[in-house]
Amino acid sequence: MKRTRVLRNLILMGIGLLLICGCERIQDVIPTEPPSEMEITPLRVTMIYPSDCVGSAAYCDTFHDGVKTSEKELGITLTEVNGMENDPIATEMLIRDAAQNSELVLIAGYQMGDLLARVAPEYPDVKFAIFDVVLDIPNVASVNYQSNEGSFLVGAIAALKSESGKIGYIGGADVPLLQEFEAGYVAGIYAINPDAEVTVEYISKDATGFGQPEKAKELALAQYESGVDVIYVAAGGSGQGVLEAAQERQKFIIWVDSNGNHLAPGLVLTSMTKEISASVLRIIQETVEDNFMAGIRYFGIADGGVSYAVDEHNQPLLSDEDIATVEGLKAKVIAGEIVVPNTVSLPHE
Repeated sequence: MKRTRVLRNLILMGIGLLLICGCERIQDVIPTEPPSEMEITPLRVTMIYPSDCVGSAAYCDTFHDGVKTSEKELGITLTEVNGMENDPIATEMLIRDAAQNSELVLIAGYQMGDLLARVAPEYPDVKFAIFDVVLDIPNVASVNYQSNEGSFLVGAIAALKSESGKIGYIGGADVPLLQEFEAGYVAGIYAINPDAEVTVEYISKDATGFGQPEKAKELALAQYESGVDVIYVAAGGSGQGVLEAAQERQKFIIWVDSNGNHLAPGLVLTSMTKEISASVLRIIQETVEDNFMAGIRYFGIADGGVSYAVDEHNQPLLSDEDIATVEGLKAKVIAGEIVVPNTVSLPHE
């Protein structure tokens, strides 16, 4: 795939011919001009989403942005596939098909971890990358984000801006990954207001909760009506339901994964951002350059893997003093003075 690899193979072929035919000069049997761009085969990449989720302005869109940027900048051959969250057998077949037709397969979502754990060892020559899953397999790059740290920062912002002292969290699925968001968020709230009343709810026990915006809206409306004035939502496509509730009640919402401040200026207090697009681009570029690195990676506050978004859409909502307070907490996390929890203290009923 690399130009240098093509040249190396041609040179080796030329040396072999030299030994066979007794030619006096290598340049008599190999091209003197480098191969044209047309002779370089583009890297074949398949991006597999957990469902038909691109367009929700949340998790899946960050992957889509990353692969489309890679297609434009790196010249890869890109295929995008929607998995079937409620049909793991069909989704596993999609992963196998991608492995047979691609050199790099990217997979989004914790719910795909068990499927990849079965498939990847059967295709040792194919490179895989999965996000938000810890997998230790020789041909898999396992990319994870310390979402608890980013959630800690937006939790602090929620506490700074809440007038009622009642603050909410709505997660898509009651699973360890989303509990990491909850744990960090609650810790951030209590770092500012130890007396805050926090309401935590999950849409579902499993991944189906990421595709239920109607139920998410119902939960959000109930929270707002109970006095909650800020809700942090980490629920994929279901986040749209919480956004609608925030707009109807004119209450604050905190977005997740991508910068959603523009979705409802004046109501989206901030967004907990994960640099997924940049990670996708990085992995594809490493593979194009023949430097793919398997193994488990973590990105947090210190390396810019997670953060909170401030732009023209929410800047009027956050005072200089608010930002200074949050930046002070951020500095303490980086210095190790604050260790953000990544598990909830009590199990959910």
